[in-house]
Amino acid sequence: MKDAYLRLGVSPVKALLPRKDIPLAQWCVIACDQYTSDRAYWQRVEASVSEAPSALRLIFPECYLEDPDGNQRIAAITQTMETYLADGTLVEQPEGFILLRRTFADGRSRQGLVMGLDLERYDYTPGAQSLIRCTEGTIESRIPPRLKVRENAPLELPHIMVLIDDPLDTVIGPLWEQRKGDAPTYEGNLNYGMGSILGYHIPFAQSKSVLNGLSDLFSAQERDAHPMLFAMGDGNHSFATAKAHWERIKSQLSPAERQNHPARFAMCELVNLHDPGLGFEAIHRVVFTQTPDDALSAIAANIQKAGYRLQIGTSPQSGLSIGYQAGNKAGSLTIENPGDALAVSILDDAIASYLSASPQDRVDYIHGEAETRALAQKGVGFLLPSLAKSDLFPYVRQHGPLPRKTFSLGEADEKRCYLEARKIR
Repeated sequence: MKDAYLRLGVSPVKALLPRKDIPLAQWCVIACDQYTSDRAYWQRVEASVSEAPSALRLIFPECYLEDPDGNQRIAAITQTMETYLADGTLVEQPEGFILLRRTFADGRSRQGLVMGLDLERYDYTPGAQSLIRCTEGTIESRIPPRLKVRENAPLELPHIMVLIDDPLDTVIGPLWEQRKGDAPTYEGNLNYGMGSILGYHIPFAQSKSVLNGLSDLFSAQERDAHPMLFAMGDGNHSFATAKAHWERIKSQLSPAERQNHPARFAMCELVNLHDPGLGFEAIHRVVFTQTPDDALSAIAANIQKAGYRLQIGTSPQSGLSIGYQAGNKAGSLTIENPGDALAVSILDDAIASYLSASPQDRVDYIHGEAETRALAQKGVGFLLPSLAKSDLFPYVRQHGPLPRKTFSLGEADEKRCYLEARKIR
């Protein structure tokens, strides 16, 4: 059965979970690429965790990436991983998969399946048509800092979410019926507004329905010269980092060692694009500047210079609209003749032109309208329209990756939280 899974780019995993006596509210923290402009959030998490065992000690929140103590932070992460393995903080599960349900504060829930994906079936270079496909452009300059964390680490903790286009819910859905009456492997409330989580270990020998479901999805793709079974959802650059790490070490391995080396695979959470609990939100932009009115005017002018007819008003007009907030001033930029261009592409090009002339300013990518409007008090925020879920797979197949940071799987607090880990060496 392993060979059949490998044909689909899939591998079972031996997940590492925190000891039963460690509360999940203490252990779990949100993905490291959230709240990148909100250090106060991560400082609150730090204060809450204190000296207790926590996944916080195993990750590098990206709001600190530019700090001068990066090497010391990475060394501490590696040492804590070794400690948690040695002292029993992390307990390895039998080979298989982890079925989970994440319930959010508003009562919605999302289902997922933790598994390994074969990095040999993934390629982030432009134009690649691999089985596991990028959904946004990969910025290679973002890989080296993440590679520093991974290159000596004994473990990986994924915040990666990978999507399948499974409208009949044939892969994940049937597993819940099989688990009826079973005791969960983990269950608990989460901290910091993340809701709660429930998980079941699926022994490899009992995973045939997963193989059948994925095989059927793959068979529907086989008529294509370059089938696409998986699409990156969250954690594109983390997955690319895992690929870069694998390419770096595999040249030192024999052909036999390459077949089953743990670094060949990256652990992720598989999610059905059609899961009703899966949010699909636009990622907004905030340009941090001391002169928000001038920045807004310059960016609007850059859109016009690119050949687009633009209306600036207090509410959306007929056309493609991008909301804006500059301090207490709010309104809309409406592009009358967008053609096939996406709003995010038009805006990103205009912001890039502005920043090339104003290098003292910077842009950040923000999840959530409220967060964007709040941060716009320090500059100008742009609120982008959402891409429809159903458009994702067809767009990527036809056009390739979307512009970076086009969409988000839900709001910041709905991202994957760090819970499972896995040995990678």
